[in-house]
Amino acid sequence: MLALSLWFLIPDSRFLVAFAEPDQVPVTGNPELLDRTLALVGGQPITLSDVRAALALGLIQGEPVANPVAAVALALVDRELILREVQRYAPPAPGEAAVEARLEDIRKRFPDAAALTRVLDTHGFTDTRLRAWVRDDLRTQAYLAQRFASASTPTEQELASAYARARAEFDKAGQTVEQATPVLRERLIATRRRELIADWISDLRRRTDVVILQ
Repeated sequence: MLALSLWFLIPDSRFLVAFAEPDQVPVTGNPELLDRTLALVGGQPITLSDVRAALALGLIQGEPVANPVAAVALALVDRELILREVQRYAPPAPGEAAVEARLEDIRKRFPDAAALTRVLDTHGFTDTRLRAWVRDDLRTQAYLAQRFASASTPTEQELASAYARARAEFDKAGQTVEQATPVLRERLIATRRRELIADWISDLRRRTDVVILQ
């Protein structure tokens, strides 16, 4: 997340981080440091074991980062903040077909079922907990899609400016301005949506007692 989807976090969220292979997940041989609290969100702890499990299972994804533990801890803080909002408004539960499809994506990251089971056992996860995590992610995606569905449609001037900046890309692909316009429109809407979500999460942080521990 170094191979997001936070899937959480929203495939287009700036808080997505990297999926690590199981042998890349930081561990310690000191029994006294097997776990510790990294953050508190309204009193709910985010622990080192939570971060390791998310990394090993690829539950938080994105571009490689220098400090994946810190990045995933922050992503889990935001996930907790958003889930609190999701639970307040109780969007419909996702269908089992969607849950199974997402679980199958996770299973494919491992050579076989036994390998996945070993990772689950190592990090104190169960099939039930993994299914609940996936269900929460899908509920979150549906909630965000509905809440931020009205991201601003770009103006013609904004589209023209975007085309000018990316013209070399479209010329290389042999695409005309008419062909490029729908692509650019989606890009600009996605960018605006990311900005709106980022501002909203910042507001959630201000309204919630969040403590990041060293």
